[in-house]
Amino acid sequence: MGRLKEYLSEDSNQYGPGTDLMVSMMAVLLIITFINSNLYQREKDKNNRLDKGGNFRVASNAFSAGDFKAKPFKELLDQRAAMTKVQAIAKEYATLKASFPYIFVIGHSSQKDDPNALDKSQQARLLRNWDYAGQRAALISSLLEDYLETGDRDRLVVVTTGEFDRRDADPFSQNNAWVEVVFGTEWKRPAKQAAK
Repeated sequence: MGRLKEYLSEDSNQYGPGTDLMVSMMAVLLIITFINSNLYQREKDKNNRLDKGGNFRVASNAFSAGDFKAKPFKELLDQRAAMTKVQAIAKEYATLKASFPYIFVIGHSSQKDDPNALDKSQQARLLRNWDYAGQRAALISSLLEDYLETGDRDRLVVVTTGEFDRRDADPFSQNNAWVEVVFGTEWKRPAKQAAK
């Protein structure tokens, strides 16, 4: 009977109590890490395929509302910093233009209005903000074209979305007042095609 008691009470776990629990938890953690890594790689591959097969590529640099003066609205606060961004965009375009030959400079605005405007109607505000966004985009385009080859200037397209195409849910957010640069694969005017 004494021998049976020794076998039953003998601790066969030579590393101490809780080791089995720790080994099990480490195995679960390892499996979670493996799954997470696999999912990340799938998403990365999916994004790479979209980039290669898509018609547009967003430039690495953009111009926020903070890059421009409040008045006059189409002047830059820091000309040197803006030129650094413009040069970076031109270099990026030079590496991508074989695949993305067109450059779209797109001006956006928030729904903020000029407090001194005489006509406070929605229509007047829309037109003003459309104009503000377009003039800011035109300013960035004029700076950019100095760093483009002559043939590439014909592929520079200036666009304004005004208050539309917001990136912030709050329509009055200054995050919505910005100028972005997008490289594209093609730009065709339907009227010209129909005339052929």
